[in-house]
Amino acid sequence: MYGDKIRMIREMRAFSQEDVADKLGIKQNMYSKIETNQTRLTAEMLDKLSKALDVSPLDIMNQQPAIVNFQPSQATQQSIGCIENLVAAQKELFEKLIAAKDSEIARLERIIQGLLGIAH
Repeated sequence: MYGDKIRMIREMRAFSQEDVADKLGIKQNMYSKIETNQTRLTAEMLDKLSKALDVSPLDIMNQQPAIVNFQPSQATQQSIGCIENLVAAQKELFEKLIAAKDSEIARLERIIQGLLGIAH
């Protein structure tokens, strides 16, 4: 009954089933049964699950779409940091390429001006 919503919240958090199962202290196949509604969600498990997914139990239980305040996990923050580093490195590379292009254009303009000066 709540499995699809639990799965969606888990995926929005970028957690694997194994990640959540570890937080709950259960095996992945048992956790999978929660998401596929093959096992009944107890109040205790709902409480643990809401803490593991960093949402309130009501976010899981109500019929409204899940609204998850995105607070990146440490792994997500590391990924974001890697992406930011990659973007910075690409920006630096592009700036060097543009500078090299500008330098080459200036060199070619000097050659053309020299050739035109000789031709006149």
